[in-house]
Amino acid sequence: MAATVLLCDSAEAIALLQYALIRSDADLQVEVVLDGYHAVEMAERIHPDVIVTELDVEGLAGSDLVRRLRTASPHSKILCWTTVTATEPISQVVAAGASGVLLKETGPEEVAEAIEPVLQGNVVLSPSVAETLGERLTASIRHEPELEAAIAEAKDKLELVTQAKAEFLANVSHEFRTPVTIAKGIAYVLKNKGIAEDEQQEFLDRLETSLDKLMTLVDEILTIADLDRGALSLNVESFDLAPRIRELCEQAQLQYPECSLEILLPERLAVDIDAVRVSEVIRQLLDNACRYSPPEEAVTIKARRADEGLVVTVTDRGQGLRRDVVTQAFNEPFTAGEEILRKERSGIGVGLHMARQLILQHGGIMWADPVPGGGTKVSFCIPSDRTKPVARPPRAAGEPLAVAPDPVPAERASEPTPEPTPEPPATDAAS
Repeated sequence: MAATVLLCDSAEAIALLQYALIRSDADLQVEVVLDGYHAVEMAERIHPDVIVTELDVEGLAGSDLVRRLRTASPHSKILCWTTVTATEPISQVVAAGASGVLLKETGPEEVAEAIEPVLQGNVVLSPSVAETLGERLTASIRHEPELEAAIAEAKDKLELVTQAKAEFLANVSHEFRTPVTIAKGIAYVLKNKGIAEDEQQEFLDRLETSLDKLMTLVDEILTIADLDRGALSLNVESFDLAPRIRELCEQAQLQYPECSLEILLPERLAVDIDAVRVSEVIRQLLDNACRYSPPEEAVTIKARRADEGLVVTVTDRGQGLRRDVVTQAFNEPFTAGEEILRKERSGIGVGLHMARQLILQHGGIMWADPVPGGGTKVSFCIPSDRTKPVARPPRAAGEPLAVAPDPVPAERASEPTPEPTPEPPATDAAS
């Protein structure tokens, strides 16, 4: 029984193929089309035994043509006779299911000779095509261990991210539960009309404090979301930061009455900043320092002007954390520090990451230095001119920096994803 062959190519190429097939004396029934779309239609109608096609034809072409032909006539063998020699297209054609790839430079006679082997289920390739695909396969085998290692690393990172988010949700639930429980209890008590007026005011104050805590948590989460989306914008204007720092210190003192604060500020500190965002950064640093400092040790906050811009430093005398922990807290949200501290002292795990990102948005940097004898000094610098981001931690006159690794490089506020900072020294500010 004659085998059906469908030819898809230019008119000149089809004429050469027909002549070669006639000379081969093979028992063949030949149909011809001149473009890819007609080839698919014809294949679906007659289901040829073999389809011989150029890859670079009018209309549908390349690996897309091979895939469509296989869908239209799954049992047809597809033999590509082509001028295309690039490795990638040929690899895609073979992957799409072609039974052979022959180059036109070898002549139509090679196609006539390949019909029978292809009908028998063999794969036919021109020598140069076989060599190219062999080299590609060898390279793939050579890189397989690297790919496996990369996949394993990506899998480990995904598991860490999943675990971090799960812990973040657990921390958020814990942090939300306390003020919500307090608020519900106070609301229940206030329903009792027998409560004295002075006691009612005390309960209302506690209710307001709990609601403020809830709003702070919500604001932190929304800020992180805006930073991750690149949707956060700054409202920069001239602002006297000194009174705001004193106000933040008073709030920290009320929240941590056992902790003493040493405040070293000039009378006025007028700077061009987004006051709301920078206030949040300072609040985070104060909260971290007071949270982890021993009651008998003071927390110091100092603000000054330097040639590079505004410099604010918060110093505590706490235990400190490992270097890798603070690096993670700087660079990644949803991490709250060492496991031993999470249950008793940690927050929801976005504080330092959010603070650093807000400083980067101002064109500044944040870094941490160890304090001799224990504790940590966490600082940030915001440039006077945002068009000239800070390059390295400034040095006050007569005040050398504590021993630390090389300063972190400046990250541009315009960059959507800042480069990770070099590993900072140990610190205990990780909420």
